[in-house]
Amino acid sequence: MRTAIVGGGIAGLAAALALARTGQRAIVYERAEAVREVGAGIQLSPNAVWILRGLGLERAVAERASEPQAIVIRAGRSGRQLARIPLGAAARERYGAPYLVIHRADLHAVLWEAAAGIADLRTGAAVGGIASDGASATFEAAGHGEEADLLVAADGVHSAVRTAYFGHSGARPTGAFAWRATLGRRNVPPSLDAGSTGLWLTPGFHLVHYPVRGGEDLNVVAIGGTPAERPAAAGLAPVLADLLAAVPDWVLWPLLGVDETRPWVRGAVALVGDAAHAMLPTAAQGGAQAIEDAWALAAALRAGSLARLPARLSAFEAARRPRVERICRTARQNLAIYRLSGPAGAARDLAIAALPGRAHLARLDWLYGYRPDFA
Repeated sequence: MRTAIVGGGIAGLAAALALARTGQRAIVYERAEAVREVGAGIQLSPNAVWILRGLGLERAVAERASEPQAIVIRAGRSGRQLARIPLGAAARERYGAPYLVIHRADLHAVLWEAAAGIADLRTGAAVGGIASDGASATFEAAGHGEEADLLVAADGVHSAVRTAYFGHSGARPTGAFAWRATLGRRNVPPSLDAGSTGLWLTPGFHLVHYPVRGGEDLNVVAIGGTPAERPAAAGLAPVLADLLAAVPDWVLWPLLGVDETRPWVRGAVALVGDAAHAMLPTAAQGGAQAIEDAWALAAALRAGSLARLPARLSAFEAARRPRVERICRTARQNLAIYRLSGPAGAARDLAIAALPGRAHLARLDWLYGYRPDFA
């Protein structure tokens, strides 16, 4: 089967790697001349690491990643610890795979290096003019006419395939903004627990930090509803205020989403990753769900004739949709909970503190314990 993949990011490369397990050598079309993954950190929960293991990449990823021993939730004003959710050995024992955090560029490099040996990677190759009669897809890439039995659109939240071919709306503002930064270890306040994943809840924003680059750097992300040059540090616990002050420059990103309920499959074309279901980062699952998509798509395509391609693509969408839509809802609910302030925020903090750490982890079994069937 001739397979074309639009986009050489995490979703596209993971799709190429997963499809290679079925004997398919895909062509990946990346519009950028020089490939680089923007952003900073990415969390790889056990459900994603399990699939990376199946792709033969767990060791390569782990060598560039860090493994936090816990998620520590704190009140931003007082600094009081509300919960400590065990990871490390607890996650390995419970889910059979670790919880890792990694710089996005490091993950991308691992995927690119692995895909280079089993896929045709083409840079400077923008794709457009897509048409499909259901049996195949035709398109233009770098000005040349091309044809494929299957076209996989992994071109991100601003997916041109999503808008031009599927006719879906473009990326839409979620009303939330993220301040992103990466700090060298020497600049991290010594009183901060930099080895764990930290979640700080404040009235104006919530902040997440975790180690990347083997602990050499700290990834810091604050999410709020009002764009400003930097998060406001007034009235916060000293250690959190010190962390904010240690960041010389923030990169402000508007958080965008798409309507994940719209179709992901039409004819011989399928959307995956952010092109299908860009979600808020408040479930820490954007990258993980792109990896899951890749695995599920390959599983749906692993057997059968080309005549059954539409049915297999429909089966892929049907299998993925309930889980993805639940995660998108969870991310939206988490953002609403994190935004609570006043009496509602105090009640939230009490509820978090009342639950033991392992009970918090157990509530995530449906998410982290996902084990797709693909021998």
